[in-house]
Amino acid sequence: MEKIEGFDLWTWKNCKETLLTLPGRLGFPKSDTLRFLDLEVNLIDGSITDLTFKKPFDPKIEYIFFLLNQYAKGTETPITNDYIGYKQISGGRVYAAVFEGRAVKPIEKHLGGTPEVFEAAATHLHGTQVKVGDIAYTIPALPRVPYTYAIWKADDEFPARAKVFLDGSAASYLDAEAHAHLASLTTYRLLAIANTL
Repeated sequence: MEKIEGFDLWTWKNCKETLLTLPGRLGFPKSDTLRFLDLEVNLIDGSITDLTFKKPFDPKIEYIFFLLNQYAKGTETPITNDYIGYKQISGGRVYAAVFEGRAVKPIEKHLGGTPEVFEAAATHLHGTQVKVGDIAYTIPALPRVPYTYAIWKADDEFPARAKVFLDGSAASYLDAEAHAHLASLTTYRLLAIANTL
């Protein structure tokens, strides 16, 4: 994940106080750690462990603190199980190219032709199968922020296609920019896991 300007502010020191409000809230259990996408944030020292690969999570941990900081300020809203497109949330049109380029297109390119690998990677991230497209899984990117990844297999006329849907409650937890980054991180995790299968 490449560096994005402005993320230097999102350090453990700057975010610790806010992140410490999350245990027991917004779907996180009371604990000294926060777990999502098979990553574990240690709330004692701010270190992040990749539980899949059993090593420190290196790629730009400020993304994690940025996302969790915004999530901590979200409004507890029930998941609707209504699938909406990214452009349907406020600001979604502004970041649509980023969302498409970092969250959707890599799935089409790398997993569109191997649905069994997609299925295994999505299951590893606690995804549940749903009936959208030819194969789809809803993955809890954060406890109250599910993304539904759907793939339509290639046929004689069209190449494989993918789409990532948000839940109807999405705007209660993150703004459009943060959703673009979280979906990008979710795709990054799916592909990293898929590469081991």
